[in-house]
Amino acid sequence: MTTARAWPAALILAALGRFAGAGGPAVFWAGDPVGPGEAVVLVGEGLGHQPAVELARLPDGEPSQPVGPPAWPESARAVEALQVSEQSLKFVVPKDFEPGVYVLRVTTAGGSVAGTLNRPRAWWAQGDLGRAASPGGWVRAFGVNLAAGAAERDAVSPTIRLEGPTTLLLEAEGSSFAAKAALPADVPPGEYRLWVHNGLGGDAAWSDPITLSVSQPRAWPQAVFDVTKFGAAGDGLKDDTAAVLAALEEAAAAGGGVVYFPRGRYRLSEGLTVPRFTVVRGEARELSALCWTELPEAPEALVRGTNSFGLEELTLYAQQHCHVIAGDLGSEPEAGDVFLRRLRVRADLYRGHLKPEEVDARFREALRLSTGGGDTVRLGGRNVTITDCDFYGSGRSLFLSRVRGGRVAGNRFYNGRWGWYCISGSDGLIFEDNEVTGADLMSTGGGLNCLDGSSFSQNVYYAHNRLSLMHGWDREAMTSDAGGEVYFGKIASGKGSDPLSQGGLTPFRKGTRLTLAEEPKPTHREWIGAGVFVLAGRGAGQYRRVVGHDGTTIEIDRPWAVPPDAESDLGITMFQGHYLLVDNEFTDTGAVQFYGTSIECVVAGNRGTRTQGFRGRGLWYHGYQPSWFCRFLDNEILEGNYYHFNSAAEAMLEIYGARRPPLAGPLNVGAVVRGNHLHSGAHLRVDGACRDVVVEGNRVEKADMGVFVSEKTRGVLVRKNQFHDVRHEVLDEEALRRAAEERMRKFLGRQEPVATWSFEKLTAGRFPDDSGNGFFAKIVGGAEPADAGRRGRAVRFDGTGYLRVDEPAVFNAPNVTVSLWVKPETTAGRRGLVAKRFHGTACPLVLSQNAASLHFEATEQGGPWTFNFGTPVVLKPNEWTHVAAVVEQGKGVTLYAGGRQVARLDNPARRETNAEPLILGREAWGGDPPKGDTPGFFIGLLDEVKMWTRALSGEEIEAECARERQ
Repeated sequence: MTTARAWPAALILAALGRFAGAGGPAVFWAGDPVGPGEAVVLVGEGLGHQPAVELARLPDGEPSQPVGPPAWPESARAVEALQVSEQSLKFVVPKDFEPGVYVLRVTTAGGSVAGTLNRPRAWWAQGDLGRAASPGGWVRAFGVNLAAGAAERDAVSPTIRLEGPTTLLLEAEGSSFAAKAALPADVPPGEYRLWVHNGLGGDAAWSDPITLSVSQPRAWPQAVFDVTKFGAAGDGLKDDTAAVLAALEEAAAAGGGVVYFPRGRYRLSEGLTVPRFTVVRGEARELSALCWTELPEAPEALVRGTNSFGLEELTLYAQQHCHVIAGDLGSEPEAGDVFLRRLRVRADLYRGHLKPEEVDARFREALRLSTGGGDTVRLGGRNVTITDCDFYGSGRSLFLSRVRGGRVAGNRFYNGRWGWYCISGSDGLIFEDNEVTGADLMSTGGGLNCLDGSSFSQNVYYAHNRLSLMHGWDREAMTSDAGGEVYFGKIASGKGSDPLSQGGLTPFRKGTRLTLAEEPKPTHREWIGAGVFVLAGRGAGQYRRVVGHDGTTIEIDRPWAVPPDAESDLGITMFQGHYLLVDNEFTDTGAVQFYGTSIECVVAGNRGTRTQGFRGRGLWYHGYQPSWFCRFLDNEILEGNYYHFNSAAEAMLEIYGARRPPLAGPLNVGAVVRGNHLHSGAHLRVDGACRDVVVEGNRVEKADMGVFVSEKTRGVLVRKNQFHDVRHEVLDEEALRRAAEERMRKFLGRQEPVATWSFEKLTAGRFPDDSGNGFFAKIVGGAEPADAGRRGRAVRFDGTGYLRVDEPAVFNAPNVTVSLWVKPETTAGRRGLVAKRFHGTACPLVLSQNAASLHFEATEQGGPWTFNFGTPVVLKPNEWTHVAAVVEQGKGVTLYAGGRQVARLDNPARRETNAEPLILGREAWGGDPPKGDTPGFFIGLLDEVKMWTRALSGEEIEAECARERQ
């Protein structure tokens, strides 16, 4: 056997030199794959001390065996560091570099750290036996950079190396994310280490090794038990239940076998229990049908096994049913070794001439089984295989729990009434070439999650699937899910990374011990395998896994590269990571998204049509859940128009981080958005608490907006994007904020109004600003001039329209006064008068009619709505009233009616600003009755609307009212 020396094990860069002291640099993650002219983001610690970045390409060569890191090449070239901070930097690969595997070194005053880019990283491997492969079978490796880029793929191909009882070099095929090779029939069984090489970079560019078992498949008994020999007629008329149960009992007594159904229609009135090591097989699914008719009471499952059973070449028909096919779930230690092949299921609770009350009763009864009704397929455990099947059921089409080495391929799944698909707690799953369709107007989608109580879900290859027609619930086509956390807080001082020297913990394996400053939260989950995340402070951006715990003592799988200190914020929550969503199609669905924890996931080559888009969202979801180091590459949004519930919206590719005190750090770090093509009506968006995002090489066409970057983000690099027929190519909110502040300063404190609308003239659908400052008020919907104003004309609103003033800055003024005359036709409901809020967002100003009262709202900086208050009754239907709101920074808000003060709120806080337009006659929520998801449109007349960027006195308001009466 050949002994190979692998690169140091790491999830990201492999260090050529040790971390150099407390002030030296460390890199936790690097954003590859990357090519010439493309940007790289590095996330680490100690990078802000005048870093020098050097880059070189490794020479190619026929790979043979892994070797250690090479000597630093003399050909390395210095490249410019961009957007440098203590915990990150970016740089661009020179355009004249050849594609390949690169070596990188970052040097600061404290030392150097070095490693590779584009070197393969194999995350896990599966074989034809699940977590194992058989002699003559196949092996597949999954990860990133496993094959060369498209430009080099014709010249080089990936290689898989196995080293164990023998050493093999296997030619592989595949993509950057999956490589597959056939095993020779004479390969000796045993434990192997597996490496992957993508054909570039020579022997220094093998992946780190992962493990794979090779074993002979267990042979099940092959005795055949023909149900017709036990008295089954198969004519669809006679009840064949007794004969079928007798055949199954005989197979159980024999230790397994094949229960065989020749051509026919077998009428059944009970559920079937399949013994271990038994296959239930039909002659062909087009020929052999099991039909459950007129069940007095539906069993828990029509076909039930524990583990080690299979079904193939059958069609199953049913009306009354709970679950259809079920085995033990993955929480059972022996679960798994189950296969379903070439099955067809047609199970429909709602067949026949049902009355509405009967439909409702059946639907409600089904919901006791799950939020989506009964499961058509319900399995878990090791080596679960579902291939070439066609499943149509009344509720959830698929529930997989804690699958270990599974393959679901080439199937059709139909989600039923409120139905979805649920894949929970995976560790090694291939889900490919499937169709998932909403078969009911209430069907939704599904996704990958920890909803079964698992502490982690990881290593899922979700590729070449087609999903469509998902209109119910939140419409999510593929979402990660499961809220909660076990801990947020600090590490006890001095206990960041102590070697574990004694037992006493819930065992998993020896690792590194840390002590929490407080007790973790009580939880029903077993947290072995959960993620331990340094969310803010020293060492932020690192994660480890829980391998043991006892009170405040947590055992993690390996030491920290940079130990967090007593000021670092630590979070422990479910781990979801290493999801590969590749080359799928989504049509008429909701979002494809990571919703909460998502670590080193990839969304690549997918296509969306009339979908909500692709999203990576780090969230507060009953706990802090980070989205770190996710890549969105070469996806397409073909049609960006999207309809959700009762609202029309545009699709987007979004990177988002929630912000929630007391955590000050970002929840979304290190996202890469590259090579995506948004064809129509969609945009790219980076919003919220995000850090170090690269948005480059994307193309946006025929849209109102190209790229939006929120001012709440840090370190977003936007470069080399292309735009065609896009109204606003890049809306960088921070840059816009600076420009807006400069614009606002020009208008601050003016004695005269900065905007006045008397509504006497209308030109091209716009009312001019009589102040001369150019703040036109544009009619949108049901609004028009009316010859019934206080003096001359006013503007009439019919409850469907409003006026829009497209000025994002000036009306954010710290001191502001609003004065207007209002004549409502109704004093019922909540209706906007003047608001700097079109969408439901934080804002500095909302003046609304709330029944017969005035109401004022504004957001304090940081989020609380501490400026909300109202007046007594001051409005009357079909009567003119002069109203005003005076906002004085550091003091509060005063409301006036008829020239007199009617309400006052003292509040020294600063109000939030936004980039929203000023809206007359509409608020983001309201109506009659008021609702949070419907706008509040004014009905009636407004006249003489004026805005000042100073606080008018009470005498000035009284004089303004008196002047307008003249």
